[in-house]
Amino acid sequence: MLYKKKWTLKHFGKIKENKVGTQVGISPEISQILKNRDIITEKDAEIFMNPSLDYLRDPFLMKDMQKGVDRIKKAIEKKERIFIYGDYDVDGVSSTSILVLYFKSIGYDVKYYIPNRLKEGYGISIEALEKINEIGCDLLISVDCGITSAKEVEFAKTLGMDVIITDHHECQDEIPDAIAVINPKQEDCTYPYDFLCGCGVAFKLIQALTPPEVFRESMYDYLEIVTLATICDIVPLKDENRIIVKNGLKMMKDGRNIGLKELIKVCGIDTHQLKSSHIGYSVGPRINASGRLGYSYLGVELFTADSPEQAKEIAMDLEEKNSERQLIESKMYSEAEAIIASNQSYEDDKVLVVANEGWQHGIIGIVASKLTEKYYKPTILLTIEEGMATGSARSIKGFSIFDALVECKDLMSKFGGHEQAAGLSMDARNIDELRQRVNEIADYSLTKEDMIENIKVEYELQEGQVDLDLVDQLHLLEPFGMSNPTPRFIMRDLVLANIGFVGAAKQHLKLTLQKDSVYEAIGFNMAYLADEFTRGDKVDVLFQLDENNYNNNRKVQFLLKDVRMAHPKSAIKDSTSIKLFSKIVPHDVNNLYKINYDLEKKGINDSDFGQNEISNSFNQKYSDYNDINIFEFFDENTLVICNTLNGFFRAYSDLSLIDDEFDIEFGIICKDTHKIKLIFSPNLDKLDLNIYNNIILYDFLYNKEEYSYLLYNIKANSNLVKYYDEKSKLYLNSIMDNIVPTRDEFISVYKYCITNKHIEITLNKIKAVFGVMPLKIFVILSVFREFNLLEYTINEIDNILIIDFTKQSISKFNLDESLILINIKELKDRYLESY
Repeated sequence: MLYKKKWTLKHFGKIKENKVGTQVGISPEISQILKNRDIITEKDAEIFMNPSLDYLRDPFLMKDMQKGVDRIKKAIEKKERIFIYGDYDVDGVSSTSILVLYFKSIGYDVKYYIPNRLKEGYGISIEALEKINEIGCDLLISVDCGITSAKEVEFAKTLGMDVIITDHHECQDEIPDAIAVINPKQEDCTYPYDFLCGCGVAFKLIQALTPPEVFRESMYDYLEIVTLATICDIVPLKDENRIIVKNGLKMMKDGRNIGLKELIKVCGIDTHQLKSSHIGYSVGPRINASGRLGYSYLGVELFTADSPEQAKEIAMDLEEKNSERQLIESKMYSEAEAIIASNQSYEDDKVLVVANEGWQHGIIGIVASKLTEKYYKPTILLTIEEGMATGSARSIKGFSIFDALVECKDLMSKFGGHEQAAGLSMDARNIDELRQRVNEIADYSLTKEDMIENIKVEYELQEGQVDLDLVDQLHLLEPFGMSNPTPRFIMRDLVLANIGFVGAAKQHLKLTLQKDSVYEAIGFNMAYLADEFTRGDKVDVLFQLDENNYNNNRKVQFLLKDVRMAHPKSAIKDSTSIKLFSKIVPHDVNNLYKINYDLEKKGINDSDFGQNEISNSFNQKYSDYNDINIFEFFDENTLVICNTLNGFFRAYSDLSLIDDEFDIEFGIICKDTHKIKLIFSPNLDKLDLNIYNNIILYDFLYNKEEYSYLLYNIKANSNLVKYYDEKSKLYLNSIMDNIVPTRDEFISVYKYCITNKHIEITLNKIKAVFGVMPLKIFVILSVFREFNLLEYTINEIDNILIIDFTKQSISKFNLDESLILINIKELKDRYLESY
């Protein structure tokens, strides 16, 4: 790959008005984003744009809901002792809080229990049940946990407790034998939407417990907290989740829950500017921080607080815990990085399994997420204590870490989670075997391409579309999250006018980008990228659209997500460019350029080729470079031809944006995929042109004969597309100006080779070593090989040119007799005649 990350467009070409957009009253740009999310009917668009709480589903469609409701009502009727058993993360704390609020609203006293993350770990435990039993409990209701606690449920029953499980995590082979198991992920549960978070499931339980006419009003007592949990648990923001979050965010602007209101104040967020990103990156982490440090009860106390004074005090405690968490996290991340850097074998591992003694249990998940993001590898991070390893796992798209752990379950004492995240505990002696086995699974299921992050992009923005009006319209699509990601766009061929840094530690990258207009861009925590670019570079950028509002001066701002060079800085220092140069030159006398086609016999005149119309008598299509949507032609059996570096990198940039089925990787000069072949400087007579449905020229051909040959050898009804403009000829001129070496250049290279005999040179240093342009070097080396003076090869993996001077004694040879040199000179002459 030429690029470190893959960018994939969801929509190709320019944005056009469509019927749905007109019907709903939204712009073509917004309508296209909806279409990218498979929202293609007027009704679906209306529900998406205006998700009403009236669309909430019937909770009794969920398996065991009726059983659970009946048992809770019985407990209330008999005044039984009820415990809510939660989890220590945002979802678990929120789930516990809304059930406590529900029982408080009906005047029924309940207790709750959240395990100490540092001492007890995740989920229901025997020790916790014993503590609860000492206090007294008849009915235990789990929230956001319990689906994997079959053994613990059996133990609870021996203590005389009935158990109701509400959860949303993946089910394992054995479902606990509880009074009711309310989890839409169960195979035999027919609930139509199974992506609710744990708090969402608890919310459905409250809905089921409440008469419909009462719930229409009382649901607002819980909606903000369910919104917080839904955003922070990273579940798809579709269906009921979108309904909850869209309406919950509106409520947060005024703040019905006094605890959440105070926490938002502590975060310094303007409630009238509140977005899902504020919840995910500022509010949620403060709740999580207390749980990670063993103070989960603080979150429940906050959300169930009765006075602003009490809520404010708790919110300040949470802020303090969050600062402490950040310090611990930073230290742990540095230590994990040091372990990875000190062991070379981690480079080859597709799954990072990293363990250390003394790491904080509660912070491991955050650090695992950061490592996964940086290396784009699934990561299992473990802390070792008294011979036991406990930790968290995070994954990448296409690899279910939960399924991988299931295959290794004999190594673990406990685990649970879902496709992208999991928790586990095990004997520390099994860590090495876990690393080995989970990597064997990954080697089998993850390809090289899977390990390259694929960023989905809505479409390529044109300059005229970038304005504050579009920024404002994008807010209509909120809330953003899983399955409704914040829209990302690309712009290509921007000039990097300035590079700067902001932030206390200068950790943020600030760029000024220029095309016809000037754009400001900021990349948070991306300062490290600055070393790859210099002012004046042409770059492609991938970004989210935002605004910079300073002193009431609103301007469009790009939030950078990735930056890459549009073209190499220097062709003579770029390995890919140099390898391409080597392909312009015939490798041997059996591979000479041989097109010699009689134009006049075919009735083709000088005016019939080039940038003008070639002929109207064929079925081929010719399009204006500025108007064509080239992506329409990237179809089955397509041949893309380039003759210059400019054409090649334009073609590669376009092809790199196609979906995964176009698996683009380069060998030396071309790429064969199931559908597309990209080839550089081909001998047309060596190609079977009749097999292609589309032939796309990204450059001028070398001469008239090539156009003639092409026209008379492509199959009927195929498309021939000229995707270049008159300026493209300048790049071909440059090649022709530099393709024939001088005699002095031949002598210089000859002397170096005969002196050194065996030579290995990194490709980007060829010019520095020989003092001759790389294109000419390959002409010279090919001519010397023609005279049996040497052999040369290119090591593709290490990008090294290897030369072995084979002649022990040298007899005189005449360059004028070189068939390769004669052939190249003839190619240049034909080019000059043609243009």
